[in-house]
Amino acid sequence: MIANTRPILQTFRGLRLLLCTVRTSAVGSRMEGTISGAEAKLDTGTEAAENHSEGHEDTAAMSSTDTPSNSNDVTTSGKFNKRHHDTKEPRSYRWKKAKLQSKPGGDPDWERPTAKKRKVACLLAYSGVGYMGMQRNQGFKTIEEDLLAAFYKAGAIPKDHMDCMQKMHFQRCARTDKGVSAAGQIVSMKMYMIEDAVQKINDCLAESIRLIGIKRTTNGFDSKNACDARTYMYVLPTYSFAPTKEETEQDFRATDDIMEKVNDVLSAYRGTHNFHNFTSGKKFKDPSAKRYIIESKCLDTFVRDDIEWTVISIKGQSFMIHQIRKMIGMMLAIVRGLAPRSMLERAWQEGKCDIPKAPGLGLVLDKVHFDHYNRKYGGDGLHEALEWDEHQETVEKFKEQYIYPTIIKAEKEDRVMQHWLSTLPLHRYKGLSEEETDNLPQHQDGETQQTAEVDTAEESSADTGDVPAKDEPSSSSEDTMQRAVDT
Repeated sequence: MIANTRPILQTFRGLRLLLCTVRTSAVGSRMEGTISGAEAKLDTGTEAAENHSEGHEDTAAMSSTDTPSNSNDVTTSGKFNKRHHDTKEPRSYRWKKAKLQSKPGGDPDWERPTAKKRKVACLLAYSGVGYMGMQRNQGFKTIEEDLLAAFYKAGAIPKDHMDCMQKMHFQRCARTDKGVSAAGQIVSMKMYMIEDAVQKINDCLAESIRLIGIKRTTNGFDSKNACDARTYMYVLPTYSFAPTKEETEQDFRATDDIMEKVNDVLSAYRGTHNFHNFTSGKKFKDPSAKRYIIESKCLDTFVRDDIEWTVISIKGQSFMIHQIRKMIGMMLAIVRGLAPRSMLERAWQEGKCDIPKAPGLGLVLDKVHFDHYNRKYGGDGLHEALEWDEHQETVEKFKEQYIYPTIIKAEKEDRVMQHWLSTLPLHRYKGLSEEETDNLPQHQDGETQQTAEVDTAEESSADTGDVPAKDEPSSSSEDTMQRAVDT
């Protein structure tokens, strides 16, 4: 045999062939051993299962006799089955968990609507009484909190969108402070276009908050940045115009001369002026202190509950915190004869002035304007112009039913305006020195500021990024804080 193989070993090819043959034979031997061992284990496991099912008493003996001495034979089969079961259970659990997480917000009770998600603009009207403003503020009752909860219950947004508003690109056109109402608030967001969305959402809201209309917009629409102007109205009794020498009574009626004087002062606000004295935290040289007022006028009077009322309408490109309320306060001080007409020009110049701030009760966000957006997209055939003329009757009805009665009732019961008018003589209607400015209290009317620019939806500013301020303590009496102005 050696003689026969020697010629082959002399060549490299023969050596490789020999090595491959030896290796193949060794692997084959191991495979045969493995297969025979597996067949033996399989036969043993089958016999043990048959004996156990037949209920023979000598099952244990047969198992011990037929089963090889290796202890892993039977137990291996058991471990194998258990291991197979264990790996199958986590796989099923992971599948269920992934399916649960595939639902929006991880809420198993929320079913994704068949309707598609679209960017929309929503027209809102609400009475701010009982709410701590429009903007969501954890731990406080706000308009947005109730609004988003209603959208979720109606199926228009998932739960995780309600918890994280950035996911639906939520944006409000203006922020309102505690007690401030709105008849034409606009919010933009992405929502599922469910059927009868307005009715379903209103069914989940309080009667003092109404969703009036929904319109499709472009994907990049932002209700705050796309807004060209905002119109606010301030509802107040006409006895606020009475001269200080006369006793202020609820049966007061404004004459034509008084109304002409009111409109004369309000007309001075039109145009671009530096309103650094009509807000807080702004210096004279700050470019953002300049604001453009488009229109400012006093509307016709009306009588409710034997009290004569009127509405002051102010339309501007944007407003700062406290701006409108201080504009109303300065106007009333001039009309009542407490400050000269020249005080307005003085307030727009460099230097600080002591300007009273009217109560926030009568302030209402009346309307927002999207003129540029309407010109660009309103007639493209794909989008609607953001004009709500078809809902004007509904808006006026809401005003008559919820906004005006709330303001009138609060004035009759709490005499908010009368108490504030009594503090007007305590103010210094002149320029202040630096020392007097430093000592001037920042909270002259004792109201609690809930957010910084929030304080008058009014004072939602399109070009200033004011952030919510911390809560500030309120005094027990407005008169006490007002008298502190002279200290």
